[in-house]
Formats: sequence, structure tokens, C-alpha cells
Amino acid sequence: MMKDGCKVKICGITSLEDRDLVYRAGADFFGVIVDVPYSPRTLSMETAACLLKAPPLPGVALVFRKDLQQLKDVVEYCRPQAVQFLSPLPLEWLRELKACFPQAGWWQSLFLPAADAAAPLTEIEEQLREGLGRQIQELAGAGADAVILDTAVKNGRERRWGGTGQTSNWRWARFLAEKAPLPVFLAGGLKPSNIKAALDAVHPEGIDLCSGVEAQPGRKDPARLQELLTAVRKWEKENTDGKDER
Repeated sequence: MMKDGCKVKICGITSLEDRDLVYRAGADFFGVIVDVPYSPRTLSMETAACLLKAPPLPGVALVFRKDLQQLKDVVEYCRPQAVQFLSPLPLEWLRELKACFPQAGWWQSLFLPAADAAAPLTEIEEQLREGLGRQIQELAGAGADAVILDTAVKNGRERRWGGTGQTSNWRWARFLAEKAPLPVFLAGGLKPSNIKAALDAVHPEGIDLCSGVEAQPGRKDPARLQELLTAVRKWEKENTDGKDER
């Protein structure tokens, strides 16, 4: 049983209107994608900074393949409440960023294969323990505040890291979430119609989604958003042990 419910992060926010919409719907975080070339929801630093300025709920800046100085520039210019790394980050960089910006949260995305590409858990349990499990332990030791389990999909020679709209193997995600020393958010293919099944399967400390509550890329659908939040909060009431401390 969970002790303090399930946090909800709605990502891919591109306007003040949608930022305020997810706040009114009851989300816990919103995400803006900063200079990520493969995303149709990517924003310039200038636009992202406008959305992250004095927000009504905590904002998370998503970044991809930036060097250490570029990461510092994003934090100094945009002032996000947290930064989410879509690509691997050297642990020494994480330690330096945490020392330079102690007020910010530091989240790392980790990637599982799509659900239809996954092998049975019994065949890869040791690999998970020694691979992603070790990464999560190392991230915790370097000062990370959360990890996001998302889906990686290979399309020809290219591999898409997140933003795929596809679910991962939730049994693998549950295995990692149960052993993680950090809060684990589940991402990848989540939407109102499958959110209860995902929460039942994984019991994450949070969820992170984008296209599942959109009317079109970059614009949220109020009805789908409300449907999702209603389902999450209903699930919380049925699966929370003790008082919700959020």
C-alpha cells in the first residue's frame, strides 16, 4: 500500500493556458521540453522561461544531450523547480549541479523496451538488478531526487528516448520500483483508459504523461485531463495507507 498517493506530472506544456489548465485539474507538476529536436512540443529557452516563471505548480524542464555548461544555463535562465534528463548524465555532473543549485530537483529518465518487445521477467531479472537497478542506486548516491521509467523504441537505425506513446513492460517497472531507493515515476503510453491498470500493475510514486491527455501535439484536452486526474485520485483513495501527505 502507498503512504502518500501518486504524484501526477503532465508534460509537453507549450502555453500558459495549458499550464494553468493542468493546475486547475489537480496535477502536481507540469513539464516543459527545452530544445529537444525530436519532440514536436519542444520550446526555446525563452519560451520555457516564460512558462516556468512564478508558476502555480512546480515546473520541470526536460533536457536532452546538453553539456554541463548548457545545463547550468538552462537552470539559471529558466529557473525550473526540477530538471529531468532524457539522456544519461555523468554522475560527477549531477553532483556538481546539485552543489551549484541546491534548490532544484534532479530527475533522470531511464528506459525500458516496449511492452511487446519484452522478455519474461524470469529471463532478465539478474540483468535488471545489475543494470538499471545499479543505475538507480548510483543516481541516488549522487543526489538524484527521482527516476522516470519510460519506453525506448527503435525505428530503423534511430532509437526514440521517451515520447513514444508506447507502454513498457509493467512487470519490469514494478520490479525496479519496489527496489528503488528513489521515487519512481511511470511514463510511456499512459492515458485515461489504461491508467488504473498501470497503477495496479506498478504502484509507482508518480506518473508522467503527455500525449495521453492531448487534443493535438502541444495542446491538452480538458476532458481527457480531468478524466485522468479523477481516475488517479479515485485509485489513491482505494490504495493509500494512511493520510495523504501531498
